[in-house]
Amino acid sequence: MRTVVAAMAIVMLVACGGSSASATTGPADVAVNSNDLPKGMVRCDGSGDMDTFLNSIKTKDPSTYQSTKSEWDSAKSAGATGAVVVFYTDNKAHCSSIQASNSNDLGGATYPLAINFVVQFKDQASAEKGYTTESIFGFSESTLTQSGGSAVVKGPDTGLSKNSVALTLAIGSQSFYVAVWQNKAFMVILGLLNIDIAQSKKTATALNGRIK
Repeated sequence: MRTVVAAMAIVMLVACGGSSASATTGPADVAVNSNDLPKGMVRCDGSGDMDTFLNSIKTKDPSTYQSTKSEWDSAKSAGATGAVVVFYTDNKAHCSSIQASNSNDLGGATYPLAINFVVQFKDQASAEKGYTTESIFGFSESTLTQSGGSAVVKGPDTGLSKNSVALTLAIGSQSFYVAVWQNKAFMVILGLLNIDIAQSKKTATALNGRIK
């Protein structure tokens, strides 16, 4: 469980800052939006296309730039052609606090957070391999399965796709919903912190339904 929380925190920290013949949508079309979340949540600055994000932090945050670029280069070597990262909180002040926090602080956040990576691969076969054998931005089926224990559900039980894993964690006053899945040429990573679990599942279903 600690591994999952740490991975989510890293994604939150990173977030502050081509097409397949079988797909008719791009990563931005699939990514979480305000309609998928509880009323009042706001999109934080820094959300968007991965290359745009990297360019925006190259000078002002070299360390984050290098670590994120390394993850993105690894994903591209596995067949990724495009990606977006989007995150929401309940207010702009919390967006700013995320940017100023380290990963340990983020892991202790008590306010709602939504973190979403959508990665598009060159084809479905590459996306399937990315899900089953690769670690994309620190997430993989094996990592979540090993860390989540009895909190993990896989495949059809997630309500998402054949290649999917989801877990629900409650740690003190916090709640976590993390889902990773592959559908067609896409791999989606969704982390929801302190958001009602029923709502979290609806959000994941909405994103999956936009993959065409």
